[in-house]
Amino acid sequence: MENKYFKVFLIFLASVSFLRILLLNLFNLVPQEAYYWLYIQRPALSYFDHPPLCSYTIGVFTGIFGNTEFAIRFGMLLYSIGTSFFLFFLSKKFFNSDRKALLTIVFLNLTIFFNLHSIVATPDAPLLFFWSGAMYFFFKALFEGDKWQDWLLAGFFAGLAFSSKYTGAFIFLNLFLFFVFTKDLGKLFNKKFLSSLIISLIVFSPVIVWNLQNGFASFLFQTSERAKGIKSFGLNYFFQLIASQIYELTPLFFLLLIILFFKYISNNKSLDSKTKFILTFSYPMVIFFFLVSFTSLVKMNWILPSYLAFTILVVDFFEKSKERFKIYLKYLGLSLSIILIVLNLTIILFPIVPIEKGDSWTGWPEIANRIVQLKQAFDKENNTFIFSNEYKIPAELSFYTPFKDVVLAENVYGKPALQFDFWFDVEKFAGWDGIFVYSDFNPSVNLEEVGKFFQKMEFVEEFKIEKNKKIFRKFYIYRCRVYTPPKG
Repeated sequence: MENKYFKVFLIFLASVSFLRILLLNLFNLVPQEAYYWLYIQRPALSYFDHPPLCSYTIGVFTGIFGNTEFAIRFGMLLYSIGTSFFLFFLSKKFFNSDRKALLTIVFLNLTIFFNLHSIVATPDAPLLFFWSGAMYFFFKALFEGDKWQDWLLAGFFAGLAFSSKYTGAFIFLNLFLFFVFTKDLGKLFNKKFLSSLIISLIVFSPVIVWNLQNGFASFLFQTSERAKGIKSFGLNYFFQLIASQIYELTPLFFLLLIILFFKYISNNKSLDSKTKFILTFSYPMVIFFFLVSFTSLVKMNWILPSYLAFTILVVDFFEKSKERFKIYLKYLGLSLSIILIVLNLTIILFPIVPIEKGDSWTGWPEIANRIVQLKQAFDKENNTFIFSNEYKIPAELSFYTPFKDVVLAENVYGKPALQFDFWFDVEKFAGWDGIFVYSDFNPSVNLEEVGKFFQKMEFVEEFKIEKNKKIFRKFYIYRCRVYTPPKG
């Protein structure tokens, strides 16, 4: 009977994966995807904003399928399949039930975040996969024989999670808290645990080397630079984070996130070690970032790995609920999740109504085609580069035009420009002309300040992205004559 549920799991996973593979090429890249694609055009041990695994994955599949939206996203779909397998087998070990493990994967696929990160290329897709693998092998190491191979594999996957996104470091913080809650701090000095930690650091070492070579630029950016953004105590960011997590999890799962937290707090003395393990991989990251949100902006995707283990807790709660409540959960939760998922896909695939900054994918080929026309015309008078007041427009224009080697960002006029600072020596463009592009989504630019680095700056046009006679976005294009790079 139990084997039947594993077969259903395989059929379910194959079905949702088939549907997702159909979506991969149906919408334009969002700026982050174009940016991570741009990373791998200049291979490095790591990068300023993020560790390299997402970009490496993109490089593998664009090398096979070419530079297409499908190729950039295909690896993320594979990661989502792998995450599903690891979470299924972890859930099976926790419940000793294929049926409950299947239910865990069904619940996971009813969240917005898992559906989006299965078809959009961001570091979260490899992070979720390697995080789930690390959870699985640490669970085996702790509860199934203390085998060397499980500790070493857990360390290997933890290192790859950390090499996907820096929040992967929470894996070892979670383990530390688990040892605290189980009063087993001696494990921290166990040679097998220490070996797993060493393995993870070896796997992560290319990122460390890149930082050593570049003045710890990435580590400083993610720590001290973000610390500069800390403000006095307030509720604005806190409520923004609540809204974003309601969206990522769907309203019912977010409500359960709160309910289960207080449920387990009130029953903490009766919890077994396996439940404590799942709890420590669910709530510490959630609590940490919600506390941070009282003084700083927390991005909506930073908490996502916690929701993998949380899904197991939801299944446990569902199974122990009264039959009447189960019906409410089943039909209300299922219908609401499906409606939200379909609504999201509809908005992405069929841009009918402008949603302003919520739409970061519409119109890129159109503006790219216009920039190509202008650059080809301007190049007849003088070599011309392209730049903007942010990383997003340059990343998209790098992908959708053939000019990625001459597309720059704010570094043109002396502002910090993330990874673009490491790619371009602006001195090489002295004497060139420039095409400056910015949009109404980010109009914060001082044109006089930009103009100081050119002999002349003239407005070319306002380029509108229109669909169904509605304006989705406006781009403002300037021609800048004879560039003089910033001094120093």
